[in-house]
Amino acid sequence: MKRKILYTLIVALFVGACSKDTLDVKNENRYDGSSFFTNATTATEATTAMYSPLLYQGMFEREFYFIFDLLGNDADKNFPLQGSLLDFPLYTHTPNSGELNYLFNSCYKLIFRANFVIDMAEKWATKTDADAALKVRITGEAKFLKSLAYFWLVTCYGDVPLKAKLEDHFILQSERTPKAEIWADIELNLKDAIDKLPLASEYAAADYGRASKGAAVAMLGKVYLYEKKYSEAITELTKLTAAPYDYALASSLDDMFINDLKTKETIFAVMHGEWQGWGVGNAYIMFGGQESWGGKGTHTGRAMEYGFNDWWNVLVSKALVTAFTYKDESNANYTDPRAAKTYYDDGTKGGDTEFCDQCPGGKKVYADKVKEGQVSWRKYELYEKRENYGQPDSYINSQVIRYADVLLMLAECYIENNQVASALPLINSVRTRSAAFAYTTLGSQDQARTIVRRERQLELAGEQSRFFDLVRWGILEQTINAEKQISAGTQPVKPYHVLLPIPQSERDSNPKLNAQVKDNWN
Repeated sequence: MKRKILYTLIVALFVGACSKDTLDVKNENRYDGSSFFTNATTATEATTAMYSPLLYQGMFEREFYFIFDLLGNDADKNFPLQGSLLDFPLYTHTPNSGELNYLFNSCYKLIFRANFVIDMAEKWATKTDADAALKVRITGEAKFLKSLAYFWLVTCYGDVPLKAKLEDHFILQSERTPKAEIWADIELNLKDAIDKLPLASEYAAADYGRASKGAAVAMLGKVYLYEKKYSEAITELTKLTAAPYDYALASSLDDMFINDLKTKETIFAVMHGEWQGWGVGNAYIMFGGQESWGGKGTHTGRAMEYGFNDWWNVLVSKALVTAFTYKDESNANYTDPRAAKTYYDDGTKGGDTEFCDQCPGGKKVYADKVKEGQVSWRKYELYEKRENYGQPDSYINSQVIRYADVLLMLAECYIENNQVASALPLINSVRTRSAAFAYTTLGSQDQARTIVRRERQLELAGEQSRFFDLVRWGILEQTINAEKQISAGTQPVKPYHVLLPIPQSERDSNPKLNAQVKDNWN
């Protein structure tokens, strides 16, 4: 009897072991899109990963500053610069320029991750009020970042494919969407982001750097400005000058661009210090290790690349240096004090003449390190604190939009609406922060326009603003050609250069888009 019972048990166990339910064991270590958003921790992790394309190739770890500082003639080539980067100051870039392919692709990676987060958040069945609030916030962050990426795409490339939702990314061939529809989509997403995002002051300290309500308002105002909707831009940008927003100009440009303080002037910046558990990683991550061997690095190579005591790939352009000296209200030559916060020179052009103010060995004279007449970047450098870098590891955050920019955009909108008097205190507030003289009048609308455009050139020097400004003002060709004629005896800019060429990699993989490209450019 005992043997029969034992035999029955063995058969039962054998049959049970072979059943489909028993063999089909769930792998608890495997995630997919439908199972990832199950709690606040994984939701936050996915949202943090959404920011990482801002550090990818073509973006702020390396190529972004080269592309637009050189195209905008804030920077000019120095003898160490090599490869396809040499194309940008010469305006000889092509659809095969690797940096432009990287820029295009990284923008779409950012859009994909944002759409993924939006899609997954919609499916996340939250169970607590805290999770529900987080779900709203991360959706707002995603819509802000998506809008930012499309802002760069539409201003650089014009008509581009619109990926409005996650499933659109799985359509491998898609035609270009008219830029008017892209702008409308950006507006729609930013308005929704404003409703969903908290104020910057409402974030925990560990979340410093995330998109805030103020960042979305600032971007919407900027979008309206680019669309020449000046009254709408005034409405949005003015909001940032009063409660509940508490933005303010930093005491010095050095607070942001050398000391890297968390000032109230920063509205949105790309984070390069340790953030959300990321650190320096591999020092050379900027050369393509962002998704493989880089080790979660967030730093930028800009200081090393631009630094006169390191790789020194670029100089401050002669045109920018010249712009810092202009006529004051008495028609006398005046050198703007912001020159000393922007570049080093030999003492003849208003720049800082010494470096290493805080180094153990004491101050050093800039002119002793360079050839006569060479002007080098001080902004975004750490040469006040250390003599050289040794490897690319700068932690100075890349400012995307800051309060001074907002005030100057607001002033520009008033000028374009022929409300010149309203622009005067805004311009003066930016100037007097750096001890530049305050204007008593801006003069006529045309005179005021000249002043505010120069203010943007000086205040935002080296912040990848001028190329975009010259394009939207419709004066890129005439301005850069006049400057290059003086400095190099060339006039390289052609009418088609107001847009970047559609990357060859995109054309090769998307025949529908390729069929819409004209003159092998855009």
